[in-house]
Amino acid sequence: MEEMEGQIRHTFYFLIFLVQITSVFNAHFRGSMVTWRVINSTTNPLRIEVLQRHAWNYAWWPCTNPQIIAGNYMIGSGNLKCMSSCPPNVSTLSAVTVPCTGYNQIEQYVNGEGRFTFQVSPNYRFRAIFTGNDWFALVTGGGAWSIAVEINTFLRSNGRYNQAPIVTMLPIIRLRRSLTYNIKINVADNDFDRYTCIWANTTEECGGICRSLLSLPASTYLNETSCVLRFTPATVGFYAVAFTVLDYENDTSTVPLSRVPIQFVFNVWNTNITCSSPPLYIGDAPADQCIFVEPGEVMTLVIRIRIQCPNATLANIIAVYPNGFTQSATFTDPYDPTLYNFKVFYSATANQVGQNLFCFAGVDSIGNQGDSTCLRFTVQLVSDSRNTLYINNATHFPTGLVSKYQSNWVLLYPPGITFSRPNTNAFIRFKIASTNVDFVTYNVLKQPNNVIYHSDRLEIISDIVFSTNQNFYISLDAGVFLPIATCLRDSMGITDSSFWTFYTILEPSTTSTTSTTITTATVTILNRTIPTIRTIPSTLPPTTSTKQSTIDFSTTTELITTIKTIALTPSFPISIAIGVVNGSIVVISILLYHFIKRYRMKSVTKLENENSKIETESDDIQQYRLTTRTAVQFTTKTENLNIRDVVQLSTTQHHNLIDMH
Repeated sequence: MEEMEGQIRHTFYFLIFLVQITSVFNAHFRGSMVTWRVINSTTNPLRIEVLQRHAWNYAWWPCTNPQIIAGNYMIGSGNLKCMSSCPPNVSTLSAVTVPCTGYNQIEQYVNGEGRFTFQVSPNYRFRAIFTGNDWFALVTGGGAWSIAVEINTFLRSNGRYNQAPIVTMLPIIRLRRSLTYNIKINVADNDFDRYTCIWANTTEECGGICRSLLSLPASTYLNETSCVLRFTPATVGFYAVAFTVLDYENDTSTVPLSRVPIQFVFNVWNTNITCSSPPLYIGDAPADQCIFVEPGEVMTLVIRIRIQCPNATLANIIAVYPNGFTQSATFTDPYDPTLYNFKVFYSATANQVGQNLFCFAGVDSIGNQGDSTCLRFTVQLVSDSRNTLYINNATHFPTGLVSKYQSNWVLLYPPGITFSRPNTNAFIRFKIASTNVDFVTYNVLKQPNNVIYHSDRLEIISDIVFSTNQNFYISLDAGVFLPIATCLRDSMGITDSSFWTFYTILEPSTTSTTSTTITTATVTILNRTIPTIRTIPSTLPPTTSTKQSTIDFSTTTELITTIKTIALTPSFPISIAIGVVNGSIVVISILLYHFIKRYRMKSVTKLENENSKIETESDDIQQYRLTTRTAVQFTTKTENLNIRDVVQLSTTQHHNLIDMH
């Protein structure tokens, strides 16, 4: 009898153990998100990429930093299966096992994300589901969990296939009882579609935590447009909530392109400490700002969190990390004991094209959790910009062969679209195609004379000479058209090296050679003959002056085509210039002398003409008046006197009567 009782007792303990094991096993789920996109639209069947993120009980899959860095520690169990309207040959899409990307021992969770691909034919719409047995103990709802993602392979009206939204939430959010919180559901849509957030309300989408199964305060409200939940928890404990995010092709569409699930947990707590001020994020980048990175680029940021409550410290950081993220240990600022810092490092990969949200929140030693802050690391392939100008291949010129002196560049906006100068730094880059090195850059904010925003076009005025025999392209940084902080499609850059290309060729160089030949002026002057005692003719022979001046210039221009730059040498030697100047002075001096001499000769000629008109005093005797040399010489020295004042016919001192008999 005692032996039988002992066996019954052992069996009872064994059953209790099994129940405990089953309870722990069924309590390991902490939430999920599953989304998708078409990554190869040129094949049939299409290739679909699924991004899945799951959180679990840390006790089941304890994770360490070295395992995260290695990237090969897998967590989770179960499968994602097609359950309705399944395409041919599509049943189990994949296991939900993913690499560990983060953990938190205080909150007892571990999370991870991974990607897988599968093939499906075009023109299908179907749902894939991941389901399990039981949630852990919750304030309201519970039982089985289930998530469902809806995939469609129909072409959009713009000729592209859809990319479903990506939703990123902290695995657990701490809320203080009786305080009201506005909790933002963080969504990123890489097609920049309109999206809404709704409560999940079918068994496939939410299992035992559908909205209709939850007993929540009447003040609980979800703004479906802004995706913000207002919640005032009344009971301490754990809550699990399930939402579905829908995206639409345009503002008037009523049929969603996809349905993306998001499920996470609230941990409601209470304390007698009155300070409820949450930790604040202070860091290198503003919250929700896009940070553009290229595959292979390593980004480092410093995260700073300020503790607001007196005597409190930073006790914990709750975060969700994309693949490629690592984090340093936390350290206190040496000058501010309320400021705590840590570094994050992100190495992007090509399969992470689009927005990758890193979300985090600090928790102080009282238990207050700060608002969830997300930084949107946007991985952009140079050939896959979603910028409107790039998608529409907006008109831009010049392209092809240009002069090395080309300075005006124009990019026309599509009809109905305009842009204005942003208020943050962004660069337009002229790049050398062979090396991708910047040849010249222009800051759109600080160089308004070089970058001009018109209502219908962007105009770039370059002020450099391009090197010859070179290929170039123009790259426009993120933020050139819209501020990066908006995270809108037109905040993306256009960095494709094949979008706006041009090239230069070798151009001929020109040199000038000038040769100068100078013939100096030759002046010949025949001096006037002045008679003394001879008879003076009635007409004096004129003064003769002969001048020859010849200056010949011959200019030869030589066109030389060469690869090297030929320096220009002086084409007019200094010695020749001096000779020209000296010769000119001589010529001017001679001309001046000749002019004065000729004026004197005219005065003498006038005097002689006056004398020739005097009648003789006797009809029998022919007399002539001979002006003496003295009178002539006096006249030449007195240019401004009247000649009659010098020589008077009645003055015997100036005349000699000569008898001609």
